[in-house]
Amino acid sequence: MDASPIRMRRLIKVGMYLLSLWLLLVLIFVNKVDIDLCFACKFVSWAELGTIAAKNLLPLLCTAVLVVSLVFYAVFAHIIRGAKDGPFKVAEVDDKNADHLVFLATYVIPLLSFNLDTPRQIVSLVITLTLIGAIYVRTNLFYANPTLSLLGFKIYTVKFEQSGSGVPPGSAVLIAREEIDTGTSVNVLRLDKSIFFARKAITIKP
Repeated sequence: MDASPIRMRRLIKVGMYLLSLWLLLVLIFVNKVDIDLCFACKFVSWAELGTIAAKNLLPLLCTAVLVVSLVFYAVFAHIIRGAKDGPFKVAEVDDKNADHLVFLATYVIPLLSFNLDTPRQIVSLVITLTLIGAIYVRTNLFYANPTLSLLGFKIYTVKFEQSGSGVPPGSAVLIAREEIDTGTSVNVLRLDKSIFFARKAITIKP
């Protein structure tokens, strides 16, 4: 199992960090967008569009980051389609879904306190997000992603029965869309050193 390639490259981890900021980016967009809605108005000119864009640089930046994070999620969804190592039987399991909330409460929610009314405040937010992102990538916290939780992913810490060859030794973090219980057999895909995406193995009854 140690020879299995690591699928989560650093660039993809950066993309998953951007995905984890969805709630923050959406709230910034809602709070800062400055567009007057007029359903009976004529189409604006290019000059007027430029003026509107200049007043909404921060919401436009948030929108661009949201789109980029969606692209990275599509890459992640493509990667995890290949979970086929195993099957391995789960001997111990610990539900870690609260880690989604810990990341949200510790890193994302406090950033909403930034006023973002001046360029200096915006630069301060960007620097803060960059530092948090560097820690996020270096410590492999891409699995503790509140956006993944909203998309139906779950986190578990497990130990596998050490029977047969290729069984991951020690504790492993599993990201799964399904409920994983003690005794469940799973096929896995190695994302990082001890982090795997898991699917329940298909059981063929005699």
